[in-house]
Amino acid sequence: MNSEDVIVYFTAIVAVGMIVIGILTTALHSYLIAPIVIVGVVMAILVLLSKGNFAHKIESLEKVCFVITFLAIVCSFILLYKPM
Repeated sequence: MNSEDVIVYFTAIVAVGMIVIGILTTALHSYLIAPIVIVGVVMAILVLLSKGNFAHKIESLEKVCFVITFLAIVCSFILLYKPM
């Protein structure tokens, strides 16, 4: 087995584990954890589809997610440190 294939399968296992833990936490404790389950499902699908040409689309999606995360961090700092 190729080492790249092993990394894909391990990443898929981690995403599935995140989904299971998120579902358990959501069902037993709080619904605030529910978005983690949704993100885990999306990540598991993207990881399992990452073979072939889809890998280039995932790299583009990674850049978009980086920009969204950066903007969220900037907005949170602005809201955190705005004068009263």
